[in-house]
Amino acid sequence: MSTECRTRETCPYRQSITSTNEEETATCSLLVQITGVDDHPALTVGRDACEACCESYPPSTQDLNPVVASLLFEISEQIVEANGVPGCNTEKAQELNRWAEQSLPAVAPDEDDCVDIARKTYQHLSSVSVETIANHLPRPQQSSDESEQRTRVKTWAVGVTTSPRRLPTVGRCVESVVDSGWTDPVIFVDGDVELPASMASLNTCRRIPALGAFPNYVLSLAELFMRDPYADAYLMIQDDALFLGAPSIREYLESVLWPISGPCMASLYCSKKYNQESAGWHRFPGNWVWGAVSFVYSSDAVKRFLSSPMVLDHRALPDDQGLSKIDVLLGQFAVSNDIPVLFPSPSLVQHIGTVSTIWNVARAVNARHANQFIGDFLESP
Repeated sequence: MSTECRTRETCPYRQSITSTNEEETATCSLLVQITGVDDHPALTVGRDACEACCESYPPSTQDLNPVVASLLFEISEQIVEANGVPGCNTEKAQELNRWAEQSLPAVAPDEDDCVDIARKTYQHLSSVSVETIANHLPRPQQSSDESEQRTRVKTWAVGVTTSPRRLPTVGRCVESVVDSGWTDPVIFVDGDVELPASMASLNTCRRIPALGAFPNYVLSLAELFMRDPYADAYLMIQDDALFLGAPSIREYLESVLWPISGPCMASLYCSKKYNQESAGWHRFPGNWVWGAVSFVYSSDAVKRFLSSPMVLDHRALPDDQGLSKIDVLLGQFAVSNDIPVLFPSPSLVQHIGTVSTIWNVARAVNARHANQFIGDFLESP
């Protein structure tokens, strides 16, 4: 999948450009194709709309990006109010209006004025200290029982899974992982993905044709273990995870993991659904559901997961159900095996993906972002 950026100048749908001292407008021929309307004021869009569209994934007559969806929603609403226009009657306009509404990102009321997560950077926090992080995210209490043998994490096996995205995030994800102290992650590519040149030196495993999100995840975790069966921690990262980009993140986690003996799992990501009133590490009380964005496994937990019949049974679900729902299976596996799932609040990882890699029309928004991220806490406690 090409990662080449689109521009206003290269957009094939930008026609009849008009420039004045105050603004620049153009006719969107994609809207003309979709609506069948040749002449309507709402077909004329401003430069800012064109630029926003080019920053999103390429739209088509079958797949609207959020910008085109909003434009289509507006023009179809106006056509309905006018009881139809030449080329588009009321019934067709109502159908287009429903399609446009379904294609718009789902946004909660309190998110209307939120920061654009996909654009936010934290490079200015790259030198933050371990103790500063611990001040905002207190370490879990350690057992006072000296006879309890806990593994202190020193060695890591790290993998990043990626698959074709209309808005690629893998380059930014991997850069943040490397900057956070894990300099040699293995990249597991499921399908036809063009990786940025900056990742050329990293070990890469490609699966063509693509297997699907869940099979790729399981095989990738298994390969990490087969490459290094003696690591203290196995970190699996999805390609839309954003780390702070400070080496102290790895150091901090090595001072935290593992706080208990026996098999253990930890999500470094906490969605807004799982926010806690008190900052710190918490044990999840039930089936984990919201997000497999970044999970760490102890060695014993990996062995149990890879040998669990639940993994095979999930893959064998009918109608391709076994190709997705990694987070749901992880939660069910942990509860079934009485393995603690720890998670931080605020989140140590942000979810920057805006479009699902599994379903074309699914938007990864609202609860699938961390509205309490450690980087934002460090900026404004």
